[in-house]
Amino acid sequence: MTTRPTAAAAHMNELLSETEFAAYLDSHSVSYERDYHVGPGNFDFRINARTEPIYCDVKEIRDSDVESIVGIDADLHLRSDIRKLRNKYKSKRLDGPVVLVTMNFSSNYFTGLTIARALMGNVGIMFDRRSLKSTKPVHHLPRGNAVFTKNQNTSISGVFVYDRANSKHVYFQNPYADTQMSKDV
Repeated sequence: MTTRPTAAAAHMNELLSETEFAAYLDSHSVSYERDYHVGPGNFDFRINARTEPIYCDVKEIRDSDVESIVGIDADLHLRSDIRKLRNKYKSKRLDGPVVLVTMNFSSNYFTGLTIARALMGNVGIMFDRRSLKSTKPVHHLPRGNAVFTKNQNTSISGVFVYDRANSKHVYFQNPYADTQMSKDV
C-alpha cells in the first residue's frame, strides 16, 4: 500500500528541485533572480548571463500515479512540462533564451533517447518488406508526437537535464528555437 504525500509535503518536494538548482548556480557563482515575473506566470530563475538573461523553469519527473508496462513515462512528463512552460509567457517576446530544467525524482532512470523522443518525436526505421533490408536508418518520425517542431515551441531554446545522481548534466538544444543559447554559457 502506497500513501500519497500531503499537500504541504508535496509543495516542499517541489521546492527541493528549485533549491538544488539554486545551490548548483551558487556553486558556480552564477548571478540569478528567483520567481521572475514575465506575464501570466513566473519563471523560477532569471540567470544574469554575460550577454543576455536566461529564463529557466525547474520541473521534476516523478513516479506516475498509474502503473505503466514501459516503466517511467518521462517523455509524457517532458511534453507536459514544455506546454506548462510555454503557457507562462504565452506570446510575449523575451530578451533571452528560455530553458526547461528537468530533474529526475522518480524511482526509474531514463536516457537521452527518452528526452530526444519527447522533444523531437518518436523514432523509427524503414525496411523493405521483401528483402527486410533497411531503407532508412533510425530517424524521428514525421508524425512522432514531437513538442519541438518548425512551427511549435520555437521560443524554448532547450532542455537542461540536471543529473542529481552523477552531476553529468546535459543540455538538449531545440534546433528550431528562435533564440539559441550562447555556446559559452
